[in-house]
Amino acid sequence: MYNSIASVKKVVLSLILLSTTFMFACGDDKETDTPTPMPVPAKTASKITVDPATTYQEMIGFGGALTWYSDRVVSSSKSNELYKLMFEDLGMDILRLKNWYYPLNYPENKSPETMLTAGDKTMFNATNTFYQKAKQYNPDIDILLSSWGPPPALKSNNHLREGTLKKDADGFMYDEFATYWSDVLDNIAFAPDYISIQNEPGYTNPGWTTAKWAPTETSTLAGYSEAFDAVYDKIKDRPDVPIMIGGETENIQAFLNFAPVVKTKAHAPIYGYHPYNFNSSTQISQTTAPLTELHTRFGDKPNIMTEYSTMPWFKTARFIHQTMKYAHSSGYIYWELVWGDPNSKDQAMIYVDGSGNYTINPFYYVIKHFSKFIDEGYQRVEVTSTTTALEVTGYMHPDQNQLTLVIINPESRDLKYQVEVENRVVKTLKGYQSMEGNFFKDLGNVSPSDEVSIPASSITTLVLNL
Repeated sequence: MYNSIASVKKVVLSLILLSTTFMFACGDDKETDTPTPMPVPAKTASKITVDPATTYQEMIGFGGALTWYSDRVVSSSKSNELYKLMFEDLGMDILRLKNWYYPLNYPENKSPETMLTAGDKTMFNATNTFYQKAKQYNPDIDILLSSWGPPPALKSNNHLREGTLKKDADGFMYDEFATYWSDVLDNIAFAPDYISIQNEPGYTNPGWTTAKWAPTETSTLAGYSEAFDAVYDKIKDRPDVPIMIGGETENIQAFLNFAPVVKTKAHAPIYGYHPYNFNSSTQISQTTAPLTELHTRFGDKPNIMTEYSTMPWFKTARFIHQTMKYAHSSGYIYWELVWGDPNSKDQAMIYVDGSGNYTINPFYYVIKHFSKFIDEGYQRVEVTSTTTALEVTGYMHPDQNQLTLVIINPESRDLKYQVEVENRVVKTLKGYQSMEGNFFKDLGNVSPSDEVSIPASSITTLVLNL
């Protein structure tokens, strides 16, 4: 390690005094040359170092959810602007949609022309439109269809809200539930890439559609494991059989309870989870241990964070970093891609009011820092920095010719870094940066040999061509 400038100055002063003492001791009164100061060593540039040979999870991608309030997009006079923002500019890889298939008098009536309510019908049609528009702007986008619960005819309380799966003389109606899912796939206007048979299976709420399940059947609760198998057996021979996501639990503790029952199922190749055990006041350091446990115990399959949105924008960026590094998540889906509740309008990526006017919020750019230049098939690689406080993850293109770095500086001081990729030559480098009040600023082309300024409390995405 180099000496500090203060230390070097002390050495120089000591040598001058020593030389002066020697001169007077010898009685030499001749004019002498001025001593040459010792050179101050140049400070080594701080570095971000990428090791492409050390690899971690393969990415499924980043995205958002279109559920409640999103019918405002379809009816907005600015709908085309919104579609472009969501499906083209954002660059997202995965879109989460809600199942709105609740025909009136199901199962006698299976037609989606008449739903339980007019609102269900409106949202059912909007969901079909979202799929078509998403594919129009981005043919490679994946669709996750999640269900908030069975229809009333299959509920223990004959209601969409609360309850569990109904019983008949033979027990819980798993076969009928599986048939319902076959009917869902027959009647929606698209083939989803992924499905989740129950959003947050351990949670109920009287305010909206929910259903409670036990990991495996009990005397009072239907078994998530049994239902999962029944649905798979019913749909497995379809031409476009979707991938079934296992879990999609309300928090990490619930995930640790439900994940074991799908761990051994080959037809549950991906885990899903929601981290609502954390909130806006949670310290980022407090998320490390639970996310690490998730990966340590269930790192045998990819996992996706499929719903979350309770932290401020900058902390959200830091939390995404945590899920990538410690949970080894292969995907991250922000909950409120579009939202219309004025009480939480600032939490949306895009807030759309009742008149169809919209506001882009900081969360849009937070997700864009990850989604725009990291796609399905990229692989996370090892990244280190000489300042341990810096939070950096790196993602390599499948062809090994492009690397994306997402750099978060949580410090209150600006930092400067050079980027180095081991055993590779960086040909070009571009950057995009967000700070409070100035989001996704294009840094333009940066010389690969230059230091990159990383301001305090900022997010920076660097795209390196190798």
